[in-house]
Amino acid sequence: MVYVLIPDGYNLKKVTKLQKDAVDAKRRHDDVVALLENTNTPLVIGGIITAFFGVKLAEDIITDIEGRLGALSDDVKEGIRDTVNIQIQAPVVTTPSGKPFRPPSVKLTDIIKGLFP
Repeated sequence: MVYVLIPDGYNLKKVTKLQKDAVDAKRRHDDVVALLENTNTPLVIGGIITAFFGVKLAEDIITDIEGRLGALSDDVKEGIRDTVNIQIQAPVVTTPSGKPFRPPSVKLTDIIKGLFP
C-alpha cells in the first residue's frame, strides 16, 4: 500500500493504487485549472510564440540578404538578430511578505535556445 497526503485536514492515509491515481489526477487537474486561470498565462504563451517566430524571422532575413548580397559579417548578423529580437521585461510580482519583486528581463532568443537546444 501507498501513503498519500489527503488535502481535507491533511491526514496521511494508506490508500490503494486506484485511490492514489485518483488523487494524482485531481492534483493535475487543479494545476491545469490554476495555470489557465492565471492572468499571465496568455502573455507567457504569446511571448514564446513571438520569440519563436522572431528568431525564425531574423534567420530568414539574414539568409535572404546573404542570398542577394553575399556573405555578411558576424557583426551585421548579430545586429539583425538584435533588431528583430524583443526583450521581455517580467511584471512586478508581490512576494508573500508584501514586497514588490521584478524578476530579471529575458531575451526571446534565450527562451528559444532553452526550449530548442
